[in-house]
Amino acid sequence: MKRKPWFILYLVMCPAFVGVDQFLKYLVQTRLALGEAWPSADRFARILHVQNDGVAFSLFAGNPQALIALQSVLFIAIAVLAVFAYRRRFSPAIVTGLTWIVAGGAGNLVDRIRYGYVVDFIAVGNFPVWNFADMCVVGGCILIGISVLFFWDRDRPPRAEAGDDR
Repeated sequence: MKRKPWFILYLVMCPAFVGVDQFLKYLVQTRLALGEAWPSADRFARILHVQNDGVAFSLFAGNPQALIALQSVLFIAIAVLAVFAYRRRFSPAIVTGLTWIVAGGAGNLVDRIRYGYVVDFIAVGNFPVWNFADMCVVGGCILIGISVLFFWDRDRPPRAEAGDDR
């Protein structure tokens, strides 16, 4: 059975999501001053320009070199896992989720290397401010979680037979 060339979709999706993330951050940085909100700070959902020099919820702030190293190692590990999952014929949902996680990690890693911090801009209620790359990571985790919890038996990759060199 011949596989469909899904890898082309993944190869396009990852840089496209990084591009969207960087473009949105560029718009925020060029149109809003640091700390400025649009439409206004008293709205439930708003665009708010902030800089996050830590990771989730500003944890580990103040050590950019260590965060760049840690995030680089995680980025490479998940990218390798995505290639492995694709080659072992895991479900498209799992490979897509891993691709989203890689794209989100790459978007935030670009910021961390360029600026020493990550540009966050989506503010909803009293939750911490986040960005498009964070949405990719969380969306990828949710997609993988749903796939594993509800469809693993059906979507399990086929076992390699003796002499099968996939």
